[in-house]
Amino acid sequence: MKTLLNHPFIIYCIAGFASLCIMVIIDYLLGAEAEHLNAWAILNRLAGRDPGIEDSLAIRRFGLAGATFLMLLINSAFGVILIQILRMIIDMAHS
Repeated sequence: MKTLLNHPFIIYCIAGFASLCIMVIIDYLLGAEAEHLNAWAILNRLAGRDPGIEDSLAIRRFGLAGATFLMLLINSAFGVILIQILRMIIDMAHS
């Protein structure tokens, strides 16, 4: 049985990117309601555009670089959780 670190690293990168994409879509739909960590606002600020909403709490507290790092860290963790949930579902299906 595979452990947490036996999966290829690229699998975790893809899952983290998928988590980031989902977060951006949800934050875009929420708009200014996503006030703590707004991935849509962070990506727009990184691209040099004004998102039209005020900065999120993470940008105000940690700055743009800190909020970007926090966003990537959280989505990486969600990617690992996603892979482990999928692994458990596959294991249950095969048993």
